[in-house]
Amino acid sequence: MTADEVGKRIMFLHMLRRKYTHNHCFDSALQPGQYPLLNYLLANPGLTQQELAAALHVSPASVAQSTKRMQKVGLVEKRADPDNLRCNRLHVTDAGHATVNAFQEVFSAVDNQMFKGFDEAELEQIKNVLDRMIANLTEDEDPAMTWFEEEHRFHDKKAF
Repeated sequence: MTADEVGKRIMFLHMLRRKYTHNHCFDSALQPGQYPLLNYLLANPGLTQQELAAALHVSPASVAQSTKRMQKVGLVEKRADPDNLRCNRLHVTDAGHATVNAFQEVFSAVDNQMFKGFDEAELEQIKNVLDRMIANLTEDEDPAMTWFEEEHRFHDKKAF
């Protein structure tokens, strides 16, 4: 088997996982691209839109649009920074917490289905192979790309 064949399988697996989660999650008020923002903000409360955009490597305009929509449906709120009243900080509301928890249940269900019949040793092997692949793709990256690992170590929650 070639690396290209394995890459295609990884892409297909990603598509299947997204299809399942979209079918079960995104009939809510949250748009598909907003979950990573909400989840990261839950782990790192009080960020500005600019800080959130930098951490997730997305444009500030994208974060502004997403946070505006999430505010409108009550998932996040802006609070004035007590030290700088011209600066607003983002916080996840109780409804946002509930949404993240509901999504995590779906992600756990799809992961349990995907790894059905795998024993602990097989899961460890898969993790080790994926870690090597991640290291290969990030070895020359900006150290800020560690946000994904930091977020998962901090909260041990699924991001995607």
